[in-house]
Amino acid sequence: MRRAAALVLIASCGGAAASDSPDASDRPDAAVDASVDAPRPAPGAARGSFELTYYWVTAEADFPGTASVDLFEPDCTVLETVTPGFADSLDTEGTGRLVDGRLVNVTGSCGCAHSPCYAETDAEHPWGVGVQDRPLVPYRSLAVDRRVIAYGTKLWIAELDGVAMPGDPPWGGFIHDGCMTAVDTGGAIVGTHLDWFVGLRASYRTLDDGLGLGDVTAYDGGERCP
Repeated sequence: MRRAAALVLIASCGGAAASDSPDASDRPDAAVDASVDAPRPAPGAARGSFELTYYWVTAEADFPGTASVDLFEPDCTVLETVTPGFADSLDTEGTGRLVDGRLVNVTGSCGCAHSPCYAETDAEHPWGVGVQDRPLVPYRSLAVDRRVIAYGTKLWIAELDGVAMPGDPPWGGFIHDGCMTAVDTGGAIVGTHLDWFVGLRASYRTLDDGLGLGDVTAYDGGERCP
C-alpha cells in the first residue's frame, strides 16, 4: 500500500502510540546488540549521501473544527467525516489516528468524492502499512524511491548509529544502531531521498532539533544489519 503523494519535513500534525504490540522481532530495539563492548561487523557497500526527511502518524485530535470532509474506503463507503485540516494532514502522512482510537491508512488513489481512499489497520500493523503490506515500525522504517533502493533493503545510516531514540519501550527509549529497512514510498520521495518513519510528530521535533540533519550517509546493511 502506498502513502499519499505529498511528504513534507514540517507539517502540523501529531499522533498517539498504539496499544497493540507485534512480536518482539518487529520491535524497534530488537536489532540492537545488548553488549555494547562486543565487536561489530562492518556495514556493506556505501550508497552515498541522501536527503533525510521525517513522517509520522497524524492525529485527528490535533485538528479541531467542523467535520466536513468525507474519507472513503476503496468501495466508496464513507469511513469517517473529518475536518479539512486533518484530511489534508492525513493525505500527506498516509496514516492517522481518529479520535475514537482507530488507525487508518492510505490504500491508494480511488474514484470516490475524496481521493486517496483509506482503510482501518489491523493488529499486525499497529503503526500503519507500508508497501507490500509491510508494517511500519517507528525508527526502523524508511520510505524510499524504489528505482534507487529496492523494497526490503536493509540500510545502515551512519549518522544515526548511537543516537538515543525518544519515547518509551518497546517503541522508543533505546540507542539506535543505525539499521533501517526500506518498507514504504511516497510521491515526493524521488531519487536519493530517505523519509524516516518516527511514529509521532513529537519524536520528529526532538530528533530534528537535536540532530539538525538535512542529509545522511547510507550503506547497505551487510553483516552490520542482518
